[in-house]
Amino acid sequence: MIKHMMLLGLMLVAVDALAQKKNLELEALRLEFDNFITDDKYRPYGTSEKAQAKAAIEALYNQRGKVKEHAVYMARHHLNMAKMAAESGYLDAQIAAENDSLEALNIETLKTEATVARLEADRAQLLLSLQEEEVERERLEKQRALELANQKANEAEMTQAELAAAKEYAQAQKKVAELAKQEADLAFEEIDALRKQLESLAARETADGLVMTLGDFVFDSASANIKQAAVNNFTKVLDFIDGYPDRKIRIEGHTDSSGSDAFNLNLSQQRADAVKELLVDYGINTSRIEAIGMGESLPVADNFTEEGKAKNRRVDIIILNQQ
Repeated sequence: MIKHMMLLGLMLVAVDALAQKKNLELEALRLEFDNFITDDKYRPYGTSEKAQAKAAIEALYNQRGKVKEHAVYMARHHLNMAKMAAESGYLDAQIAAENDSLEALNIETLKTEATVARLEADRAQLLLSLQEEEVERERLEKQRALELANQKANEAEMTQAELAAAKEYAQAQKKVAELAKQEADLAFEEIDALRKQLESLAARETADGLVMTLGDFVFDSASANIKQAAVNNFTKVLDFIDGYPDRKIRIEGHTDSSGSDAFNLNLSQQRADAVKELLVDYGINTSRIEAIGMGESLPVADNFTEEGKAKNRRVDIIILNQQ
């Protein structure tokens, strides 16, 4: 009888020690959360994520057993997500402040701003890489959730229907991760292909002067908007123009025969104006430049094939012969 009582006492001490350990873990988690939300640096950011983390931590007080272990994991996950959201908001605010400072610079700093733009392109690539890492992290979390579901099924704590739903959810998240990676890969490929096309541009001699042709690839489809990747890789064109600082420049916009005459003439003028505006932004004197929309009037190939139409959709930068 005495042995049984001693054994029962030891078991109660062990249970109490385990409970104290869990309480210490919970209090440490709550202390970490309190320190985070009182940090002035992150106070304005990640409001909704902070609320989710707070709710998850408070819910721990009512959880027991294996369910509590998983709830601690999820509370930690929500706290990390809140920290990431606050850090992202803080960085965005810093970038916004830097952008406001950049807007105060005058035209003499435009070439420096071009360098900043190239750095922003690198930042965009970095963000895509971080996005891939986030997708991978999400995949690992879903994998852990599936493993937990399998464990609970083995312990008869999960029905077959719940297990099937968990597996289906994990598979759906895997497809989302794969699609996100494909989109990131395609974005990198498009930027690299456009850069290579711009770097391969060559000038040719004509009766009017030296001509460098920008293909339809530098613009968004059926638009006069120049792609950001083209703006960031305009060095070859600028070097071409800088080689003839005393000559006038004529920019001619051309289209294929698709659409009405009025639409094509307007689009060609808008594209010529967009290239002129970009050159002026890079420091070329506006008095040297004339921008003209030619519409579909001067094709360089037939308009009966897609290949021919693509050649006709162009902007010619002409370094005019000196009079």
